[in-house]
Amino acid sequence: MFTTVGTRGTMHLGLCLRVLILAALTVPIRAAQPAQETFTLTVPDGPTSTLSGSSVSLLCQVSPVFNVEPLEVCWYHSSNIHSPALLYKDHKIQETPVVPRYRGRVSLTGGMERGNVSLTLERVTLEDRGEYVCQVSSEQWDEKASVFLTVNVTGSEPVLSVAEARGGGGQVNVTCSSEGWSPQPKLIWRNKDGAEIRNEQEVLNTSDPQGLVRVTNWQLYTPSYSDWVACTVSLSEEAKREGRILPHIYTAPTAAPGVYKEAFIVTLVLLILSLVIICALCSVILCKRRGSMWSSSQKSRNRSDQTELGQRPAETKNLIEGAENTVKTPSKQKAAGK
Repeated sequence: MFTTVGTRGTMHLGLCLRVLILAALTVPIRAAQPAQETFTLTVPDGPTSTLSGSSVSLLCQVSPVFNVEPLEVCWYHSSNIHSPALLYKDHKIQETPVVPRYRGRVSLTGGMERGNVSLTLERVTLEDRGEYVCQVSSEQWDEKASVFLTVNVTGSEPVLSVAEARGGGGQVNVTCSSEGWSPQPKLIWRNKDGAEIRNEQEVLNTSDPQGLVRVTNWQLYTPSYSDWVACTVSLSEEAKREGRILPHIYTAPTAAPGVYKEAFIVTLVLLILSLVIICALCSVILCKRRGSMWSSSQKSRNRSDQTELGQRPAETKNLIEGAENTVKTPSKQKAAGK
């Protein structure tokens, strides 16, 4: 009787120990497994900005927090949904299929054991800008969220130019132009005191084939000898350019129409006189050259004549001697015959 009860008690005690051991082993195993219920993704409300050539992190957090290492994480650009920028699967980052230009530049650095699947992109280029989609998938659930990336490129220093206004009235047309910006910058006019000059003219924005923006704006301004005007083009306080100009230096003094007419007549008369003087000088130079050429040719002729005269007496002497010999020869012949 006592033996039977003792045996049953031992059996119940062994069963309880087995249940306790199984429960103790099951708790940590379940804690290490990802939660099977639904989850959401938390991303920044506004765009994420970075400078060209730098590194940037596109934030994406799983909520509630749990270990997402067993899950699948995919990041892709909205323009290419079939080829991801990064694919995490089977506890490692897959080499394919991904867009080739992202290889070696992307990683997950947030801490997946804490539910952080943020994407880090290095050596950012202008081509990287746009919308990125963060996608986390489990066997029971799939969630997506978008992050917008803007790549800031600081453009050139503004170039200012001044032209006379059509209506006159002492005003000039000041133009400001700057190129090579991304995204579209803000253009502000300021006076020498730093106060903003309100301008009703619309800013003209044009893009080149690379997507960089050129901004141009103009305004009517009344110049003075001490006031300068400044044009500031900026993306932020850290990325801005400024150009200044003194408009009165580049403006010509205003004159009456009669003054312009008289100045034109005087200029025309001076031009005609200059042409006459130039023609007279050319004629004198030409005459001198012709006279020198004629004297040179005359001297050459005189020398040749003298040479010919020096040769003629000898020829004449030879002719006379020949004639005398001819006359003497018949006389000798007659004397011999006699």
